[in-house]
Amino acid sequence: MKALVIYYSRDGHTRRVAEAISDKLACDKEEIVDTQRRSGPIGFLRSGFQVKRKSMTTLKAIESDLPVYDLVIIGTPVWAGTVSVPVRTFLHEHKELLKEVAFFSTHGGDSTQNEFIEMEAICGKEPVAIMSVTSKEAEGEEYLNSVQQFARGLKSRT
Repeated sequence: MKALVIYYSRDGHTRRVAEAISDKLACDKEEIVDTQRRSGPIGFLRSGFQVKRKSMTTLKAIESDLPVYDLVIIGTPVWAGTVSVPVRTFLHEHKELLKEVAFFSTHGGDSTQNEFIEMEAICGKEPVAIMSVTSKEAEGEEYLNSVQQFARGLKSRT
């Protein structure tokens, strides 16, 4: 099974988890790049406003050829309890090219897993696996056990 980890990361937590998943699965990875500035207080406020309105954004073109991947593992930070604007946009733009999906998220507090419900609804595909990691876990190494279990579950599908 050929897999790709694709993710958006505003502050680095989702990137750390994505890199660990990619390493465990020995698969390709690519970061979703938003053309809007999302750093600092203004970027934070803009992001919160847009996520509540279920807005889209403009993304830089991805380099990966999605149809060659049997599984695309999609990572998002949780913004205001749901999927980030860049990941929402990616899913809307590429859902027809995804064969199977798995989802992971990073969040600052309690996970309601609403992000996964919305991601499934957008792409129209039930994920084969999901994983949620707190930002605190991602700052240390506690997330590595979750990544190990997540990767093991994905490997068992092959």
